[in-house]
Amino acid sequence: MSGTLLVIAGEASGDLHGAELLREIKARRPDLRIIGIGGDGMAPHLDRQLAHVKDLGVVGFIEVIKHLPTLNRLFKQILQAAREEKIEAALFIDYPGLNLRLAKSLRASMPPVKLHQYVCPQVWAWKKGRIPELGRILDTLYCLFDFEPDLFKGLPVEAIWVGNPLVETVKPEGDREAFFSSTSLDPLKPLVALLPGSREGEIQRLLPPMAELARRWRGDSNHRDVQWVLPVAPTLSDEFIQPFLKGTPILPLRFFSYAARAYANAALVASGTATLETALLGTPFAIVYKLNPLTYAMAKAFVKLPYFGLANVVAGRAVVEELVQNQVNPDELSKVLTHLLDPATAAKIREDLGTVRPHLGKPGAAGRVAGHLLCSMENS
Repeated sequence: MSGTLLVIAGEASGDLHGAELLREIKARRPDLRIIGIGGDGMAPHLDRQLAHVKDLGVVGFIEVIKHLPTLNRLFKQILQAAREEKIEAALFIDYPGLNLRLAKSLRASMPPVKLHQYVCPQVWAWKKGRIPELGRILDTLYCLFDFEPDLFKGLPVEAIWVGNPLVETVKPEGDREAFFSSTSLDPLKPLVALLPGSREGEIQRLLPPMAELARRWRGDSNHRDVQWVLPVAPTLSDEFIQPFLKGTPILPLRFFSYAARAYANAALVASGTATLETALLGTPFAIVYKLNPLTYAMAKAFVKLPYFGLANVVAGRAVVEELVQNQVNPDELSKVLTHLLDPATAAKIREDLGTVRPHLGKPGAAGRVAGHLLCSMENS
């Protein structure tokens, strides 16, 4: 039985989840036509790619406003493609700003289409008032965290905890010896991994203070042995990244995102999925979070959680330190990194990070989502 599925991911983490999921779907239903938006991971499984995730990589209220003309144009193109292809179902992967708007429009204009969301939007943090709306628009909500389905009890949506795919996808790309050999780094010297994000706006805000810290430490006799690596997200070009690294000892890496963290002594990580990945790898780290000042002021008015970082939210307590807004400066980063590199502190953080994994479920999330979604399409 043929058919067409629309799939929309809007950023690097969504592309990562989407690649695993589409691989599972195609293995079970090779005849199914899949159209939509994804990155390099999803592209091989898309029969028609409408755009690349790098075209959508904006974060924050103000930043989205600046990109509204582009987003509105893409929004119309997606709806047109959905009508042309006569889609049977739509799968939205995270990226709620665009995806919830698309879901509402598809619900109104193409009522028979089944609407599925993979990765519950963080309405529990930002807008609890939107939970009922979300529960009425969607047919299925595939939740990554154990506490999320309970939020939707009594609503029409079928909210299912499928587990988090990170528990099986997050693993070093090769062993420790191969990593240090391939990168020409010294396994006997301290290693710090820098992860300022996958979007240009994040890089512009977070990488400069990280780079300045690396410059300062290189000239400090107490820290000059420290080695620095920067796993570069596939959504970012070398031309964009290189100017930030001028005059620093930072080594950019394209192929060792997990290994760089797994074998690092410490890491500085932008708030988001990368904090969960680093927690699963067990590396002591601090979360850094910096937005446009106006965006941050608006976020503070909405967010009702004591933590910004997903690793802390999932654990239900502060297992790692968070640096927010003006705290993200070379002086504060130096203090927290010195703390992280202390052996006793590092041992305690590694122990605390072990409490995160149980909240993420068992391996096989992509397979569970694929099975449920295809069954839903066949029965519709």
